[in-house]
Amino acid sequence: MTIRRQLLNFGGYTTDYRMGCGALDELPRLLGGSVGKACRAFLLYGASEDESQVECVRRALIDGGFSVSELTVEETRATAFSTVERVLHALATSGITGEDLLVGFGDASVCSLASFSSRMWAGRLSCALIPTTLDAMITCPTAAGPFSLDEEGAAAGQQGLVSLMPEATLVVCDLDLVRTASFERNALGFVRMVAAALTDSRRAWEGFEKRIEGLLSGGEIAYIEGVGAALTARLNTVKSVSPASRKAFMYGETTAHALRACLGSQFPEYQLLAEGLRFEARIAVDAFGFSVDSMFLQDDYLEDLGVEELTFELEPEVFIEALKRERFREANRFQLALPKNPGIIRLTSVDDEILERHARAFLSSRSCA
Repeated sequence: MTIRRQLLNFGGYTTDYRMGCGALDELPRLLGGSVGKACRAFLLYGASEDESQVECVRRALIDGGFSVSELTVEETRATAFSTVERVLHALATSGITGEDLLVGFGDASVCSLASFSSRMWAGRLSCALIPTTLDAMITCPTAAGPFSLDEEGAAAGQQGLVSLMPEATLVVCDLDLVRTASFERNALGFVRMVAAALTDSRRAWEGFEKRIEGLLSGGEIAYIEGVGAALTARLNTVKSVSPASRKAFMYGETTAHALRACLGSQFPEYQLLAEGLRFEARIAVDAFGFSVDSMFLQDDYLEDLGVEELTFELEPEVFIEALKRERFREANRFQLALPKNPGIIRLTSVDDEILERHARAFLSSRSCA
């Protein structure tokens, strides 16, 4: 068993990222070394997690020298700010100090909750994350939140603008949790890998095809390389000196959120994000000079991974209004994060004529009629 170590240097802090098959077996040693002196730990985990795996983490903390308090949260409510308040109250009643450890075990929403709460407590509480989904393994070191101000908004996927960059001390990824998982559970991670490869470089983009078969068959090397490459791309984006470059994570997200607002919960997140990548790549061809060949290569990657195009009915005017409403929540100008070339994704203004033309073509191609 080989556990790969990757130190993610964010400038002001470093995240110790461990990844490999059977990584949970190394938890007592890894968690015990994540703080100066093991004393108290607070375990935060998702309600849908396998109890035997939760017990494995619990025992690892005890073996590492910690006394353990814990809280279970519903994943659908994890991004509500009221849930953050629950966590902070539980930390207080458990006597957790700034020298103790908060451990998040679960999907991306639970890891975000743990990251956010740790930064709110005692100046900055050391935080260890143990993501259980492929999406979380890719995103948890570089994204926490955003959180909704009410539970209804969180349950509907309508997150607000409350967010903080995570500052995890340790991330431990056991690839055995994802290599044999269902396609539906891994698909969002696959789509994020495609987006990260386009963010990275031309070499990474054109070489991504070689990784697809290994990912679909559960190959350990393919997962190690795929997650590692996506992490590196996201780290470089976060550390970019250009504010426009740091928005590369938004690629596909604006359209995904707009579609969610229009279509509700009938489609899973990975399908909406994939549709966002497809639509925004086509706009990029017109508005930013993105290569048509790269646009079709993205289509091929998504199709080869099993992420098919959706079929739905939506009026162009409603869709465009949702797109603009989503962007104007965060900015005073309508700009999308669009690819110019592999390795270059920038915020770009989009002319109304281009937006309307592509919206009509996109929705026509998705129509059931």
